Amino acid sequence: KIEKVSLSQSAGINDETDFDIIKHDEKVNLKYCGEKTCNFMFPYFIPEQETRANLHLRSLTFLAESLNRIMVLPNVGNSRIDCCTKFPFEFYYDLEKMKKMFPSIKFMTQQTFKEWTKELLIKPDTLHTWFIEDGRNDSYSIRDHNQMAVEPGVRYEKNLLSKLCINQFDLKISDYMEFHTGIGHVNDFEHKMFNFFTENLKDIKSPVILIRNRSRRQMFPLIEEQIPFAPHIIKQADEIVNKLQSYYCIHWRMEQGILEKMPKCAENLIETINYLKMTEEINNVYLATDYPISGGKSASDTFYSVRKEHRIAIQMLNSTLNFNTWVSLNAFKEFRNDKKYDSEFSSSGIHGILDKLVCIQSDYFLSGPKDCCRIRSTYTRLISEERKDLIDNGDKRIRNVITRWGKS
Repeated sequence: KIEKVSLSQSAGINDETDFDIIKHDEKVNLKYCGEKTCNFMFPYFIPEQETRANLHLRSLTFLAESLNRIMVLPNVGNSRIDCCTKFPFEFYYDLEKMKKMFPSIKFMTQQTFKEWTKELLIKPDTLHTWFIEDGRNDSYSIRDHNQMAVEPGVRYEKNLLSKLCINQFDLKISDYMEFHTGIGHVNDFEHKMFNFFTENLKDIKSPVILIRNRSRRQMFPLIEEQIPFAPHIIKQADEIVNKLQSYYCIHWRMEQGILEKMPKCAENLIETINYLKMTEEINNVYLATDYPISGGKSASDTFYSVRKEHRIAIQMLNSTLNFNTWVSLNAFKEFRNDKKYDSEFSSSGIHGILDKLVCIQSDYFLSGPKDCCRIRSTYTRLISEERKDLIDNGDKRIRNVITRWGKS
């Protein structure tokens, strides 16, 4: 039996056992990568919730292509893209369509990558990189730089590697690097940052480059098209759209709304819907919200405290508008009946993607005014942009791009 070793433990390539180890690992590489050597880029932590995380991840394809590395796709769950989450990438996304979207890039799922690390007898040498957004008032920018910079990183102890879930992979992390965005404004920042990363990483010989991306800033050129969603999500959205047509979709993200104004916001929303029912002759209503309508936590990881005023506002809507939600329509029942998905539906998760798709396809879309909700939301902006595209492409069913209901 050949014992699993790290590279530093092997005696020398002239040793017969060592030769067998190398030949074994070459076969493993051929199995997983189609070549005797494998080179991966694994962005194991992507910041922000799904809509923004989707954007960050697809932008990283530029780096994978420039470095000529296989891009490892992290797990997903609770509206996050992160190796600590427990569901495979395909739970949220259509991997086959993603491959067609980026035909020049090879992809591998986290689970397959993990299996590769387990089958190797020599642990793959690994570079850990940390993307830091300078100037943020949080604990991650520990050594701010005025300009973009790269410097040696701090070595992670076992407890941190465990917390970040890196210890599930059989890797030999030998080096750490930190990339800093810099605080100052830079013209054409995304392209300059992309070139900066490429120059500093293109000659790295390590088979694995890990990326811990803590930067919410757009680091690479923007790719407008979203990573396509999984067939089971598309199917569920289509079923709801077909069942409700014609319908209003109300997107009410209560996070960052002024607490005391929540009941008045609800009152104004009710008045707006009642008026529109007369003018638009649409009766069905779908509510997409970060309020915990399923009885669990808020449907936003950053909406920490659901208060009495939030509950009163929802009760007002519930007693006046006969609205539908993903819960009342029993969406994803095949998953919700399986206990392993309980955590996904008790807070933010796959239903947020469903809400987004249902809002995009609604006949009439409403979102909250200032003081009632978070106004500057990538989620809301994306819905509006998709609806405008539908209108521009001749979809007569879509009656507006976005309407803010009456002021509070």
